[in-house]
Amino acid sequence: MAVQSKPHLKPLAEQIMVITGASSGIGLATARLAAKAGAKLVLSSRNADALQKIVAEVQAAGGEAISVVADVADEKAVRQIADAAIAGFGGFDTWVNNAGVSIYGRITEVPVAEQRRVFETNYWGVVHGSREAAEHLRTRGGAIINVG
Repeated sequence: MAVQSKPHLKPLAEQIMVITGASSGIGLATARLAAKAGAKLVLSSRNADALQKIVAEVQAAGGEAISVVADVADEKAVRQIADAAIAGFGGFDTWVNNAGVSIYGRITEVPVAEQRRVFETNYWGVVHGSREAAEHLRTRGGAIINVG
């Protein structure tokens, strides 16, 4: 039986971090804290205006950040996030799957399409992001963080 060693992660100040769902809530707070610690950021969400604001905020404070408008329910869009990280920073060290949606209402009153949207984003978004990140991190090491 092979013994696995504990993974070695770079200090946050030396990392390039991808954060999905970065335009609000936990993703936005994570982006702000990671930027303050010195990480370079690749921020993604469906909200272009909010992404522009957080990128400007990070840059105004002396940090580095780029944004990618993407819907994590779309596997090709997730690939575009990874491609932007590679083009902008040469890759990434940590991928944070944070994007998520929610619905409120009685099960019989919420349209099935809205219920499917939750599953497409909250499940498949994590799958797409994790698979993309694992492929990239396989050769260089790093971390995948799934927020649920």
